Amino acid sequence: MVGAALLAAASVLAAQAPRHEFRPMAIEGTPFHEGDSLVLMANGQVRWLREGRAVATLNDPEGLVRGSRDLATNRALYVTDDEGGVVGDFERAGTTLFLSSDAPKYIFHQRGVIRKAGAAGDMTWHGGTILVANKTEAIFWGSWGSPGDIITGLDSFFSGFGGSGYAGDSTEYTGSNGQVTSSSTYLGHVLDTSAPPKRSPSVSTMVAEACKVTNNNPDPNALYLMYTSNFPRQNSFCAWHSYGNCSNGAPVQVANMPNTTGIAGCDPSDTWTTNSEGLASLANVTGHELSETITDPRNGGWYDANGQENGDKCAWSFNHVVTLSNHALFKLQMEWSNNAFNAGTGFLNSSGQPGCLQ
Repeated sequence: MVGAALLAAASVLAAQAPRHEFRPMAIEGTPFHEGDSLVLMANGQVRWLREGRAVATLNDPEGLVRGSRDLATNRALYVTDDEGGVVGDFERAGTTLFLSSDAPKYIFHQRGVIRKAGAAGDMTWHGGTILVANKTEAIFWGSWGSPGDIITGLDSFFSGFGGSGYAGDSTEYTGSNGQVTSSSTYLGHVLDTSAPPKRSPSVSTMVAEACKVTNNNPDPNALYLMYTSNFPRQNSFCAWHSYGNCSNGAPVQVANMPNTTGIAGCDPSDTWTTNSEGLASLANVTGHELSETITDPRNGGWYDANGQENGDKCAWSFNHVVTLSNHALFKLQMEWSNNAFNAGTGFLNSSGQPGCLQ
């Protein structure tokens, strides 16, 4: 009788606390492996399990696992930090983790804002693709009024990037689809005079804008850079890049490029060229985001154990003026080279590591 009573009580408890479990997709851009599961815990958090072993505990503010019965089977889920940013080694991240329906942001913070330092040494490959021969399109979103030299200057930057020594700094990196080349094709710029987001936009907002501009037919080898005419308040960053899919499943890479004109933490202090402060600032962050997207377009490329990509590891480190293939001049930060670091050559980054190229 006692045993029967205990079984009945257990059945009641099970009925009161149903096990919500979801098996996320194991595709490039997500951190999950085939067979991983996400289980809702009593406190609303989610336990990430792999072969019965806990990988991490995740916060689930969107209720993604709680509502797992309503999730489409082809919906990808991601893991981010509290800024929506990328996380490197999950098992030793040392930070609060979040489950998200948006891909992570690769955030370029303002000068002096250090959220997490780069790990010492090499970046490693994470089994995915790179952009072998990239394409770019600039989308100027909002009311730019009289942009001065910004639009024409960025046109010149993109037109001269391909075949330049600066583009060549990333050609040592390979992916599942080949090796990075210095080939880059500029698709031109687009003007969208609708109002850009007043607050710092989500990845899905930037993806939706790129899909709208391309009529849901983005080039899978392109980076679509959204230059908004405003700079939302409370931004601790200068820009970020990420990725997603249009409503028809078409993959797209995006970059959020707020107007950093006059933002001290994003100013490279260019005294080397005649470019305006606004152009100098936007060109530098553009070089950062483009180089990172080429080597890590969808979270399967190259970054270190702390999630730092080739731009992050040399952020705000400059050596000399950069001459692009069309002879345009810019002050651009250096980019990280595993080869240079391992050979003990290259220029020093802010941590004193000799692995930066320009």
